[in-house]
Amino acid sequence: MKKKKRKVPKNPCKFNIEDRKNHAKKWLMKNRPKDLLGAYAKKYGVSQSTAQWELEELGFRDEIAIQLYEKDGIEWEYKYDGYTGEMYVVPKGTEDWELNEFY
Repeated sequence: MKKKKRKVPKNPCKFNIEDRKNHAKKWLMKNRPKDLLGAYAKKYGVSQSTAQWELEELGFRDEIAIQLYEKDGIEWEYKYDGYTGEMYVVPKGTEDWELNEFY
């Protein structure tokens, strides 16, 4: 007896949220566009804010921050947070005590 195949919509705009995230993971691992937010929003037919939210959930927070800083012409750097031990992308010249304002 043959298994019934799950129908996958040909148009990526027709995906529900979970299927869209799974499809986006595969798509972004194959090729990463220069304008991550714009490409995601266009491919899946969502707004820029929704695209940013979903890409942050998928783990692309640093890439989005870097692209937004470069778009605005702001120099950025990685900053080490001594309290949590994490690295953050922040504008160049940010003081250590200001890290909590970004994340």
